[in-house]
Amino acid sequence: MKKSALISISVILLALVLGGAWYYGNGADVKITDMYVSPFGAGDSGKLNITLQNNGLKTVDVWLEIENAFVDENGVSYSTSRLIISDNSTNPWDEGTVSLQKPIELVPGNNSVSVWLGYRLPGEYPVNVRVVQNSRLLDEDTYLVNVPFPELHLKLEDEMEHTNTSDVYRIYGYLLNYGLSSADKVSTNLTVTNEKTGEIVFKSSGLYSVSGQDKSALRTWPGYPYAIVEIAHGKPSGDSYMPVQNVIVGKEGDRFLLNVTSRWQDQVTSAELHIPAQEEGR
Repeated sequence: MKKSALISISVILLALVLGGAWYYGNGADVKITDMYVSPFGAGDSGKLNITLQNNGLKTVDVWLEIENAFVDENGVSYSTSRLIISDNSTNPWDEGTVSLQKPIELVPGNNSVSVWLGYRLPGEYPVNVRVVQNSRLLDEDTYLVNVPFPELHLKLEDEMEHTNTSDVYRIYGYLLNYGLSSADKVSTNLTVTNEKTGEIVFKSSGLYSVSGQDKSALRTWPGYPYAIVEIAHGKPSGDSYMPVQNVIVGKEGDRFLLNVTSRWQDQVTSAELHIPAQEEGR
């Protein structure tokens, strides 16, 4: 090989080395020093709060790339690259306060940044955070987000109206959720047993939903009870009690046990009510 060709190759290699040294040596020095999430439930929006430390002496612009920030009910993750919350953001799609295509300006020292999170189902989600400048990875870390499960309970209450022909019990039921996450399509079954004979005299089922830290009435129509039990003194009244569909008619001396059971994924909760109440039968 000619001497001139060797010199040319050497010059090109030296230029590449010096160029790379200049590029990487002049890059920002930014580290992820802290990440945390305040508790939130499935179906709600949450925030991942990130502390970024700029170890340089000058303000620098960087990008955040987030993986697993949004996951739907089928487990599909949606990228939220460069979705940053400003101090005035109130929801994930507020275009006036959320930046989709702007870099983050970091002053020297610690900087606080937040990104939106959202999950349709409870569980654990590893959220990967990458800090990038000009396609160069400055730092990377993962935060495990724990979205809690609903905490379901049932409550039954009754009101009795005494008439000359019968005692009419209006049964009110409530699905309670003490957890942060909502529960949709909670399978709920009503079973009514004649305690004197042990025979199951009525069954029904339905689906209900309840938001986090809320309650949902077990009913078909607003303002109406979940079920009605009529204890006739003689001949039954013949009332249909529409639009209430859970109607049980008995005669004097009958005692009924109402059992309501709700199931959602692996959770099962139940409540029982005696009609008439045990003290009434004494």
